[in-house]
Amino acid sequence: MLFKTSLLSAVSLSLVALTSVQAYGILGHTLTGQVAQRLLTPETAKQVKAILSPYYDGLLSKAAPWPDTIKGQAKYRWASEFHYVNTPNDNPPEACRFEYKYSGHDVVNGLFNMTSQLQQYRGTEPTTPEERSAREDALRFFVHFMGDVHQPLHTSGRDRGGNNAAAKWGRARTSLHRIWDGQLILKDIKDRFDNDPKAYLDNIMNMTSGVWQPEASNWTYCDPNKNTEDQPWSDSTKLIPTLCPMEWARYINQLSCTYVWKDYDSQRDYSLDFFETVTGEANGFLVQRLIAMSGIRMAAILNQIYDPRVPSVGQNMRIHDSGEMPERVQQFRFVKQG
Repeated sequence: MLFKTSLLSAVSLSLVALTSVQAYGILGHTLTGQVAQRLLTPETAKQVKAILSPYYDGLLSKAAPWPDTIKGQAKYRWASEFHYVNTPNDNPPEACRFEYKYSGHDVVNGLFNMTSQLQQYRGTEPTTPEERSAREDALRFFVHFMGDVHQPLHTSGRDRGGNNAAAKWGRARTSLHRIWDGQLILKDIKDRFDNDPKAYLDNIMNMTSGVWQPEASNWTYCDPNKNTEDQPWSDSTKLIPTLCPMEWARYINQLSCTYVWKDYDSQRDYSLDFFETVTGEANGFLVQRLIAMSGIRMAAILNQIYDPRVPSVGQNMRIHDSGEMPERVQQFRFVKQG
């Protein structure tokens, strides 16, 4: 899903308006990482903490936004195209087609790449600062890309993933991409959870082990044949049966026809009926469900790499309460918008 530019301090977060594309970079990825954190086994959580710098306190939620904060750095210029995937003949809402062709530069390939690196580094202690940095980068990119691939406009290329699609949000002018990157989730937290991201997260976890449980148990299923298609990482990634980014992207892409681009109108106020459609009960709390999908799949893959003795997290929904939300999320406040 899903997310933008600079890593803001807790103080400056209080000044972020609902129209800011930066907000989802902090909050959306943070929530996705927090869902995963609660589903890590103790052994996996231990390994994650060992990989991440002390700044992150072993929390995926703090590491998840990082790839959006370094986009302007020359060292990481190569990663700019790995946050999304475009496929030929995709023309929502008339036709949503995800006909994946390996390009080497998209979020699907990025997930295969980073997972392969994590697999290769498993159990091997880095011997140089460069190796330690590469291992940490692989984990941070992996966590971030898991969020991106579950944001519908990161799996469809129309109008640059909706960045060029003007839209209204209340009295504000925005873009369809910004709406999905942040404004939907921010308004949902504001309206239903009294500006409390932790309550929003708790609600996701409750539905994951409750009303969503029958379908959530299948979110980590991956057809083995889909995991061995032509991609250069197949030798290592085929050993991780829960990794299926092509299939995930194909499903998420279909949402572009069902919801995202349906009845698109640049003059439509997307904070009204559209908001209710994609966040409400009638469609299974779609926005929250996508966050849950991403987090559950993320945890399943990490557990498979670092603690493969345990069942798939989707089949054994044991939630480990990791305590308080990260400080940046605790102090998130909303600025009222006209």
